[in-house]
This record gives sequence, structure tokens and C-alpha cells, in this order.
Amino acid sequence: MKNLNEVEDCFEKGLLKKTEKNKRIALQDISQAEFFLNEAFDLINLKKKEMAAIALYNSVFHAGRALLFLDGIKEKSHYCMQKYLEKISADKKILSSEELSLFDLLRGIRQEVQYNINKVSFEENFNELYNKSEDFTEKIKKIVLSAKKQ
Repeated sequence: MKNLNEVEDCFEKGLLKKTEKNKRIALQDISQAEFFLNEAFDLINLKKKEMAAIALYNSVFHAGRALLFLDGIKEKSHYCMQKYLEKISADKKILSSEELSLFDLLRGIRQEVQYNINKVSFEENFNELYNKSEDFTEKIKKIVLSAKKQ
């Protein structure tokens, strides 16, 4: 299985590390995800798509990272975090392929905005991206809230 090998490589390279499971930090990440989601909403309404893209990605990033903390995993790579989310979603049916695609899409958009020296143009519907990001964050929030205290 390709994702399993990629995740194992991430652990071997120290880009994912085992730590103690921590629901408290997972909840803090959910709060951070909600903060960025609110920022994205305001930025979309101001038609500041570049900054909205960064805020939307940060929202799903922090929500996704909350799942890692529940599992006792720290990340040092956004790519490796995505691969870990894909692996646990395949194993535990946590996130759908559509939700994982959203994470990947936003990661790519954020990377282009942040590192490109030219103006970036967007084809994506940011209101739709916001709604999907909100659903993503809410789904993970429910998982975190229902997790046993650690």
C-alpha cells in the first residue's frame, strides 16, 4: 500500500513523531481551526482571495492536526500529515476521499499563494471552499469532543 510506505518513510525521516495522545491539545487545534475559518469568512467577503486561501488551509490544517494529537502524533511536514490522514481514513473511515481532496487542494493553493512571486488567479468558488472547510472542521470537532479523555 503506497500511503503506508509514505507514512513509514515520514516516521523514519522524523517528519512524523510519536508522542503522548493529547485531547487537550487537539481541542486547542480545533479552536485554532475555527479562528482561521472565521478569518477566511471575513476575507472572502472582502474579496481578498489570496489571504482567504491561506486562512482556509490553516483551518483544515489545524482541524486535521487535531486528529494526529488524538493518535499521539506530532507532524513536521504538511505533506506527511496529509499522508497520515489518508492512512487513518482508509483504516478507520474517518475522512472521505472528497474531504481528503479538499485538504490537498487547499494545501496546493496555499503553497502557490505563499511561494509564487507572480499574482495567482483562482478558478475555485471560495464560498464553496469555505462551506466544505467548515464541514471538515465540524466533523473533526465532533470526533475530538467524543474522544476519551487522554
